[in-house]
Amino acid sequence: MTKQIIYNPQARLRLMHGIDSVARAAVVTMGSAGPAVMIQHRTDGIMPIFTRDGVTVARSINFEDRIADLGGRMLRDVAGAVSRQVGDGTTTAIVLAQKLAQESLKSVAAGFHPLQLKKGLDLALTLVEKNLLDNSVKDVTTDWIEKISAVATKDEKGVGKLLAQALAELGSEGQLTFQLGNGREDELDIVDGVHYEQGYLSPYFATDKTRAEAVLDNPYILLYDREIHDLMDLIPILEEVKAQGRALLIIADNVIDKALTGLLLNHVRGIFNVVAVKAPGFGDKRIDRLKDLALLTGGQAILDDYSSPKLEHVTLDLLGQAQRVVITETTTTIIGAKGDDELVKERIKNLREQADLILAIKPGTGSATGNKHDFEELEERIALLSGKTGVFSVGGTTDFEIKERMVRIENAYMSAKAALEEGILPGGGVALFNCIQMLNTVIAENAEQQQGITIMKTALAAPLQNLTRNAGLNPEIVISKLNAAEDSHFTVDTQYQHYGNFLDIGIIDPVKVMRIALRNAVSVVTTMMTTEVIVMDVPDLSIMDGYSPEWAAATREDPRS
Repeated sequence: MTKQIIYNPQARLRLMHGIDSVARAAVVTMGSAGPAVMIQHRTDGIMPIFTRDGVTVARSINFEDRIADLGGRMLRDVAGAVSRQVGDGTTTAIVLAQKLAQESLKSVAAGFHPLQLKKGLDLALTLVEKNLLDNSVKDVTTDWIEKISAVATKDEKGVGKLLAQALAELGSEGQLTFQLGNGREDELDIVDGVHYEQGYLSPYFATDKTRAEAVLDNPYILLYDREIHDLMDLIPILEEVKAQGRALLIIADNVIDKALTGLLLNHVRGIFNVVAVKAPGFGDKRIDRLKDLALLTGGQAILDDYSSPKLEHVTLDLLGQAQRVVITETTTTIIGAKGDDELVKERIKNLREQADLILAIKPGTGSATGNKHDFEELEERIALLSGKTGVFSVGGTTDFEIKERMVRIENAYMSAKAALEEGILPGGGVALFNCIQMLNTVIAENAEQQQGITIMKTALAAPLQNLTRNAGLNPEIVISKLNAAEDSHFTVDTQYQHYGNFLDIGIIDPVKVMRIALRNAVSVVTTMMTTEVIVMDVPDLSIMDGYSPEWAAATREDPRS
């Protein structure tokens, strides 16, 4: 295929055009006073998407100019990475990346060496991260979690209390799933649930493309300890499940070859509602995990022994059941498993007794490493059997409103969990702004690295400046008041336009959110800054000459054949 080569400065200018365009659209959502963005749905006739989430805006934008689209993709990747890791802070990451890119390209055009600028930025990043962690306020309370949630949800009333309750009952390691509610009010249900780190075997199993989730209501659950190669082995049980009008979750060692292809085709076409995932655990321990899941769900693990039937002879009475299953790319959550609670409690009791026996072993007896491994395995099984999960039903008047709220509430939950991990600092961009004073005392190895630190200082002020502009305030006046206070905990509430201690007025940001946003922004900008040449394929469009999409749709013919 023919290649197109784009050299600097044209390459960087076109990349910068994409970055500026995406950032300009996303930055308006920043802060509780920030307005919303309306995005046309890709399908005609469906209502547009209404959002105040930076990553959603960034993901919706594509450019005809493929170089500009590369720049836009950089911001999409930055925001997406921050969203996956900490939920909130996506727009902050976009703002930081844009300002870093603008200042870096100016410096490169002025003659500074990109690699030396990168070293300066990396040094500044390390110092800022350390400063944030050293000054963070730990021991996050329930009241603070409510305030953090209020900031992340654009001041949604009542959401903070429910999220704080979820964290109190589930802990920071617990699993909370979100779904569309059936009423106007938000609801939180804590139910018995199983959560483990294995996702669907193919993204085509996803039933909600926007959230990349596969959701099965009232499913049967097949537990199998071997690989499934042939779809025909599954047909009898699939037909029985379909006759009941229900879905099927297959938890197996693996599903490959014709079996996986057949399941995907039937799932996509709506013939069978089925999703396949791998079983939890590894090696010999996987059989124990399958038996635990069978006990929890009221089914039977189909094992490679004389006591289990062949796959093609499995019947409904051997399958487990649950109220709901939510599968993502990396996790499976089984909610409301319908097993016998008394049998589950008895299994947990036996496992605890085994764990106590290992703890009672005298030092020097047996293998210390082996004893520790066995104990940890028992602890993991106990956690699986006794685990709980929460279901947050997001309320609202219309689906349009509920979907927009669900994104913000989920982000708020992840933001609150991040606060529990690394502590909190003043929100509103003030904590990042306060790091500028620390960088003023830093002297780098040479002038070019010093310029990298200067670029970082300029970028650290950008979130505060954009927040205040969105609220209709003058950034210079706000900054002068913050400097005059000489208090690192002093911040501004842009929504109500008053100042005070960040804990008192509730303008709180988790340190982890700020740190991850800045780290991802620096990473993508230094990559772009050190790029001198872009090589791209030139698509051959002649194959489509004389044809049109309308013709292809009307005739159901592939115009390329």
